[in-house]
Amino acid sequence: MKVGPACRGVNHAARVGVVLAALVSLGLSSCGRPTDAAPVRVTRVFGEVGMDAGQFSYPRCIDATDTDVWIIDKLARVQRLDAKTGACLGGWRMPEWENGKPTGVTLWTPPAGGVMRVIIADTHYHRVMIYDPRGVSPPERIMEGRGDVVASFGSYGEGDGQFIYPTDVAVLPSRDGRGIARLYVSEYGGHDRINVFEPAAGEAVGDERAFVFRFAFGAFGSGPGAEFNRPQSIAIDREAGELLVADACNHRIGRFTLDGTLVAWVGHGVGRGLGQMQYPYGITDIGRGRVMVAEFGGNRVQEFDLRAGRAVGVYGQAGRNVGELASPWGVAVSGGTVLILDSGNNRVQGMAVPGGMFTRLRDVEAGG
Repeated sequence: MKVGPACRGVNHAARVGVVLAALVSLGLSSCGRPTDAAPVRVTRVFGEVGMDAGQFSYPRCIDATDTDVWIIDKLARVQRLDAKTGACLGGWRMPEWENGKPTGVTLWTPPAGGVMRVIIADTHYHRVMIYDPRGVSPPERIMEGRGDVVASFGSYGEGDGQFIYPTDVAVLPSRDGRGIARLYVSEYGGHDRINVFEPAAGEAVGDERAFVFRFAFGAFGSGPGAEFNRPQSIAIDREAGELLVADACNHRIGRFTLDGTLVAWVGHGVGRGLGQMQYPYGITDIGRGRVMVAEFGGNRVQEFDLRAGRAVGVYGQAGRNVGELASPWGVAVSGGTVLILDSGNNRVQGMAVPGGMFTRLRDVEAGG
């Protein structure tokens, strides 16, 4: 069974513990009894294991617009799909993949209007790549296509502008809404931090052709300050003007100012109680200070009220049936639907955004 990439600094005994915890989280305890969480109330589901267009081979990152879903799997395929039907609309394959596949994809459309960009954290090639989505190949030629690269930056190392393993990218729009003011890039590998890039000096604000390193914050660790152990996913809460970090192997969510000052940690440690987490790999903002968090090790999604600093809903349980989850890597919002990347089941499952037309499925008490 695949438990996921190891967290840095974990010794052999701890890794065994991680495996056992994952088995328990999948309901495979010695008594064979599953956990008691309720399944997701599914509004849509698409995808299956396979190499054809619209199929997946262990998908690991997702983002969405109101109409499209973009997913990258372990075949290094970048697929564009219809958000309602899951029909493949085209895509391409990453230019290199032998060392490993991307773990982060971010869709960026200027608020003031303009062409969308697909920004990929090419994890095992230590770089960020920006694509024009109009360069997609037709579904039958995805494996042959290489996409239309607008920009690429980064290299291996611990210096300014270098990465060990970049995991995700968050975009801060320029004040006029026409371009990019900053790119935030998370990385792990013992050099766990958040890197901040801005358009190159002398270029217009929002110019996407060249980015330069400005500063970084955070370090590897598990302390109460700005320390991370695999910051796997990041997002910007535009209402609060904060950067949100899913600190996966510390089992918590971080709130930071846009200049890197810690505001608060959210979460109550590793576990299955309300507000506890087991390897939060995916995070997405659903508005009003709330986020949805996908737990790779917990096989569920939690809803958090960041302002109150607490979880307010839990969705999902381990399994293979519709409404059940296996090692979800990511979560995104398309219109009024939360899309869960059900990686271990090679599919996407959708549920209504909490507070919408469907009521919350579970409101459990702490420790439940």
